[in-house]
Amino acid sequence: MYKAVREKCEFVCAQYVDNLQDLSARGRLLASDLSWAYRAAFGTRLIGFKHRGRFIMRTLFNLQASALWFRFLKESYLRELVAREPGFIETIHRPFYDKNISAINRGRLLKSHYELLQAIFGPRRTERVMSGAGVLLCRFAGKNGEDFQINLLHENTFKREGGVTLELSLNNAALLCLTFTLARVDREILIKVGGAQAKGNNCRSLVRDATHALSGIQPRLLLIEALRVIANQVGCTKIECIGADNHVYRAWRYRSKQPITAQYDQLWLLAGGKLNQSGNFDIPSYVAEKPIDSRPSKKRSEYRRRAIVLKSMRQQICDTMQGERDTDLPDRMPAAACCAS
Repeated sequence: MYKAVREKCEFVCAQYVDNLQDLSARGRLLASDLSWAYRAAFGTRLIGFKHRGRFIMRTLFNLQASALWFRFLKESYLRELVAREPGFIETIHRPFYDKNISAINRGRLLKSHYELLQAIFGPRRTERVMSGAGVLLCRFAGKNGEDFQINLLHENTFKREGGVTLELSLNNAALLCLTFTLARVDREILIKVGGAQAKGNNCRSLVRDATHALSGIQPRLLLIEALRVIANQVGCTKIECIGADNHVYRAWRYRSKQPITAQYDQLWLLAGGKLNQSGNFDIPSYVAEKPIDSRPSKKRSEYRRRAIVLKSMRQQICDTMQGERDTDLPDRMPAAACCAS
């Protein structure tokens, strides 16, 4: 009996020592990640002690989420971006997409987004997106020869609303932006739209001109349709759009600084959205169009011009998306589904 008790004690002690060593290794790894993040965020820049102290306090207050994000940045392709934009490392400390998301879920969302972005677009195009140069998804002409382009890029102005932005331009002048984030839940891919914004000083006049050039298609709905094509190409099962009350600039820290003028809820309803339990809107990833023959006869020529624009846009985006992707992604929707006129 004495021998059995001794062996049991030896086993428990060995387990205890192993656990201490494991905790020690984890602690060293955590300390290494935090040290790297601090140096990457500030380095030799002349940053005041107040900002540095805020960074440290937010890191310690959200230690698990910060460690997850810092380690991902340290080991991923985004390490080069952090070297160019040190402030990017603090994304984990600020509201992102939805004001109600917890820090750890924010970290998981950010990590899954940037993993998916590279898996879908490949390293070369992802680098162009993240550098701000952007990737041209499609280019088409309006009814009077106007030049329309839709680009995918990382827009620092909208960094709290999403990870990447679809930018619609008219004659090389930026017109509208739709900012979204890719997310993976289990093996499903979701898209979360955090904002839709006009750009430029004379945006109202430009939007009116663009609507006329597009034969009555609203530019903001055109961007949503472009997003639907992307969603179908990557096998996205749901597009969730932020409700006005959940917008990041409704968070207490921004409430007095960033007024929201966009009518988000109205836009999502116009796109066929339905309010979900979280207060956001789910919009369909594919909407079947009515046959032109069912339209009023005096409007059919206009709808034919719209169909030509939409078909060109969809086909070009489909062609652009036919590139390098991870084999772990869900299969794309059939080409007929995403490129149908």
